Amino acid sequence: MLGENGTGKTTFIRMLAGNLKPDDGFKCPPLNVSYKPQKISPKSEKTVQMLLYEKMRDSFTHPQFSTDVLKPLQMERLYDQQVMNLSGGELQRLAITLCLGQPADVYLIDEPSAYLDSEQRLHAAKVIKRYIMHAKKTAFVVEHDFIMATYLADRVVVFEGTP
Repeated sequence: MLGENGTGKTTFIRMLAGNLKPDDGFKCPPLNVSYKPQKISPKSEKTVQMLLYEKMRDSFTHPQFSTDVLKPLQMERLYDQQVMNLSGGELQRLAITLCLGQPADVYLIDEPSAYLDSEQRLHAAKVIKRYIMHAKKTAFVVEHDFIMATYLADRVVVFEGTP
């Protein structure tokens, strides 16, 4: 999903995730979703490894998840660091990992390229696309980077309106 700031992309994703109720009318059916929010706040004093093990034990210990997600996102380098001490890019990679590590039918990923350098954006895009395709799941991705959005998507939805 692409669009200018303030056109409702994040609001739409939050409604799909069940974190925000519509004003009236249509109600989203309950979905089994995994949601990576736009804003990530590092509150945990745990190490990255402890948090990953606690939040997504089955995926974290699965060799295929390690090959497909953990290694390309270079998560192993961060295992001994405290979550609250991570940089913006490191937090973003952790949040993507946590999102993909949750079993879901629909993955809601809000601005996965934020805080990532160009090389990391490419790795993140490849990881997300490959994971969603191999799992045969659906993802809604909010993105401001046109190139990343078109790489990730089968279809691009452009939000219009006055911010």
